[in-house]
Amino acid sequence: MSDLMLHDIPEDELELIKAEADAQQKTVQDYLLERVHELAVGAKRRRKLEEITAQLKTMPPSAYTVEDVLDAKDAPRRGLA
Repeated sequence: MSDLMLHDIPEDELELIKAEADAQQKTVQDYLLERVHELAVGAKRRRKLEEITAQLKTMPPSAYTVEDVLDAKDAPRRGLA
């Protein structure tokens, strides 16, 4: 793992971070590590969605409607499949 050092954190914000860590019964380091992980996971998901969106934009439109898909999904229940 890599180290990360933060400087120039306003005192009032640091106090809020400490209070949040205490409320979750965590050290400030553990609390911030968890938050950094959440940010990284969110960024990874956003990038993947952007990639999928770009791929979808290159594909031709579908000839199927939403109703077609729902009808096909429900066909076995209605005894049509």
